[in-house]
Amino acid sequence: MGIRVDVLPLTVNTPGHAVLRITGWEGASDGLELSLQSSQTHEFLHPGARWGNVAHGFKLDALQPVDGAPGLETRIGPELIDPLLEASGTANFRVELSDPQQGQSDMGMLRINNEVLPSTSGAPQQTPPPLPVPPAPEPVAPAPAPVSVPEEPVTTAVEPEPTPEPVINTSKPISPAPAKTGNRWLLPLLLVVLLLLAAGGAWWWFNKQPTAPVEAPKPEPKTEQPAPPTPTAALPCTLESMQSEGEIPFVQACIQNAPGSAALLEVINQAKASNHCGVAQRLYANRAQGGDIEIASAYAREYDPKYHQPSECFKAPDNATAAYWYETILGFDENNAEAKQRFEELKP
Repeated sequence: MGIRVDVLPLTVNTPGHAVLRITGWEGASDGLELSLQSSQTHEFLHPGARWGNVAHGFKLDALQPVDGAPGLETRIGPELIDPLLEASGTANFRVELSDPQQGQSDMGMLRINNEVLPSTSGAPQQTPPPLPVPPAPEPVAPAPAPVSVPEEPVTTAVEPEPTPEPVINTSKPISPAPAKTGNRWLLPLLLVVLLLLAAGGAWWWFNKQPTAPVEAPKPEPKTEQPAPPTPTAALPCTLESMQSEGEIPFVQACIQNAPGSAALLEVINQAKASNHCGVAQRLYANRAQGGDIEIASAYAREYDPKYHQPSECFKAPDNATAAYWYETILGFDENNAEAKQRFEELKP
């Protein structure tokens, strides 16, 4: 049946670090080497996140038996995690485990758990503890108010005012001047002038024409201009958004939209027809690894020689990759007859 190799998160999920677990290996656990080949480009992973045409064996040190289960495991770091996660959206990885001293080797497909994180994601930030609250200041007793001493009133002796002495008027009384008789006509003349002025003012008042008020021009009503239509954003998981957005943002939005299996297959077919191969492979892999049997079956058939139809995105069949996805189906539905039959025929 071949070996099974899983990349699993640590108990405390640490970005860039994971557990490499090997199941089904029947040889020794010392001096083993592991080579990783991309099913998309058929290149092998090398140190420094490089890919090349020649296989490179990564030495697996400190392999330990798995507690409570058959298999071996060891910790791996960013040297393997980061390049595998970067390429996992568009490719699967064929694994060859070998023992150079004994000349023994076995092959299988690599499974990467969805919770494994690259080192660039950073560790989750912890909320800092709250700062200690400073103690409340002790109350200060108010200073006593000064006691005012009442001042004794100062009494001053009031001297009696001197009684004025009577003034004796020794001057002779002055007799009033006789009125002038020449001004008797002045008062009637003033009355006549006042009457004339009052009559003229009344005549002017009653004959004055009122001036009609000038009406201000009424402002013309303003016609409201219709607001320009707001451009509507393209809906997720559509050909329009696929053409306008980048590959990763489109796939993330489409996954969050969670369309049904039939609708997602239609999006994948549109991606294949428009040569968005990365979109098609990422959508396939995400839903297949999540347990969508219909999507996983369709993805397996893209590589299965029995069902393969050449396209720009899936140019040639690949038995090992097809077997990997049939095995994935069996992990969710062990009684799936077609997946069991095809896996037995295609397994390495």
